[in-house]
Amino acid sequence: MNRRIDPWLLALTTLLLVLGLVMIYSASAVVAEEWTGDPMRYVKRQAIAIVVGGVLCAASAVTPTRVMRKYRAVFYFACAIGLVLTFVPGIQHSAKGAERWIGFGSINLQPSEFAKIAVLLSLAHFLDRWRGFIGDYRVIVRSLIIPVPVLIAVVLQPDFGTTVIIGGLCAVMYFVAGMRPLHMVVCGTAVVAGGVPLMIMEPYRVERLMSFLDPWKVADGSGHQVIQSWIAMHSGGLWGSGLGNSMAKLHYLPEPWTDFIGSVIAEELGLVRFVLLIGLYGLLAWRGLLVARRARDAFGMFLAATLTGMIGLEAIFNFAVIMGMVPPKGLVLPFVSYGSSAMISHLWAIGILLSIAAEADGAPATEGWPNRKGGLMSSETVQPLPAR
Repeated sequence: MNRRIDPWLLALTTLLLVLGLVMIYSASAVVAEEWTGDPMRYVKRQAIAIVVGGVLCAASAVTPTRVMRKYRAVFYFACAIGLVLTFVPGIQHSAKGAERWIGFGSINLQPSEFAKIAVLLSLAHFLDRWRGFIGDYRVIVRSLIIPVPVLIAVVLQPDFGTTVIIGGLCAVMYFVAGMRPLHMVVCGTAVVAGGVPLMIMEPYRVERLMSFLDPWKVADGSGHQVIQSWIAMHSGGLWGSGLGNSMAKLHYLPEPWTDFIGSVIAEELGLVRFVLLIGLYGLLAWRGLLVARRARDAFGMFLAATLTGMIGLEAIFNFAVIMGMVPPKGLVLPFVSYGSSAMISHLWAIGILLSIAAEADGAPATEGWPNRKGGLMSSETVQPLPAR
């Protein structure tokens, strides 16, 4: 098989990684020196994550998708074990009231970041095997066995935001696979009915919602970051105050090298370059969707479209948060914000996209696809499910 590397995916990802390292240094150097005596602390840790993620990306890029399918259960259960370990004293690492990490010395990993991709791998395989029966509600109900255990484990951490993200990505894959609109409406109604009570049962979630509706009422509390983000973005003007000259990162934005790094970018580099940054994500989304369109089988198409949606929608959500357009949620800007687990998982996603792109010249999906027993069958042999 001719496995060609997609230069667009590599180039766009590399540009974002380089920009991320530069901006993490700009946003964190002064504070890192005050706190640790090393202005490069966060840059070094991010660079290590990039190296680890790069190795995983390269390994995934040269791995045929059929091998990923074969070991999908291994990925899934490894991530499930990681989620369980977040509840084990001595292994779990807690921060700000949440138990989302497992710690090994100075290294902390967030299993839910990897669980996103593990769930999507297994779900894409399932939907491909039942590709002729997605319109049957029994197949949809059966497929929920894959994401539901992970969703329960994540929401108990508690991490309501990541739970919504994983559920949303599954919804994207169902849509791509051809789920009936009626079934999507029914599932969406059930999710809202269950999600609203979960959201309001925790005071901090209600506080975030209130800060979104009117951040000035809680300017000294949960509304502080959004207000300061607005001020920083306004201060940057069209061309910015210059690299390293942000005032918000020094006095007003807490840990600006993480979720609100976009505010620092807008202040230092200006609106014009900030729009160009948004354009980079647009190009990355375009390339990922093109990979999905050219995928050799339905599994690759489902997976490429949803992984592209994961990266693109997380970027859109992050931009929307710093602009005050959606309630705040600790969601990184892919490839740019500081965060080891997110960086490694996003590079893993790029590696999978590269693998799918490399197989685009292979046999098309219509030549044969897995049946329920694991063999191959053509579209002419598809039989309906037994009568109800």
